[in-house]
Amino acid sequence: MTGDFDAAAAGVVEYCALLWDRGLVYGTSGNVSCRIGLDRILITPTRRSLRSLTTEELAVIDLDGSPHNDRKASSEWPLHVAAYRARSAVEAVIHTHPTACVAWSKTGALFPLDNVGARESLGTITFLPYRPPGTKEVADQCAAAFADGFDTVVMADHGVSSVGATLEEAFVKTDLAEETARIALYARLLGS
Repeated sequence: MTGDFDAAAAGVVEYCALLWDRGLVYGTSGNVSCRIGLDRILITPTRRSLRSLTTEELAVIDLDGSPHNDRKASSEWPLHVAAYRARSAVEAVIHTHPTACVAWSKTGALFPLDNVGARESLGTITFLPYRPPGTKEVADQCAAAFADGFDTVVMADHGVSSVGATLEEAFVKTDLAEETARIALYARLLGS
């Protein structure tokens, strides 16, 4: 993502719409960011549906949260910044509240990773206890997991955050986490 601002902004908007189309976000939930340069990120705005964002609505902040345009960044910006600081190879962060992952998180544990997609493609994933959204506590907790090598975290009663070298990589991890949780939920309902 480092480099061309217009391409990065177009990518964020494209993946926001894809998250909406896949049912991984709803209402004004979820946020997406990508690195633009070594010390700045492009991030979705607060209180705005990801369904139909435009590139002009995206906020630009540096890695201490200082704004670089007149858009107000998502309230989850501390989580995004923490992810970029935890792993220098992270170029994109996607945070969503997908239904099956959140429902499963209410059991207090990570859903079983016992299907082909989870075993072959999901990558490293962990479960984290509840911390209030948008706080330093949730950002620090996620950063520690990312620093330990996890690419996806499921947060109790909250949602999912995935990191990647590209928006596509972070999206695929998010999508596979939700599908894995959905399969586990259906399996449990069916008694298997």
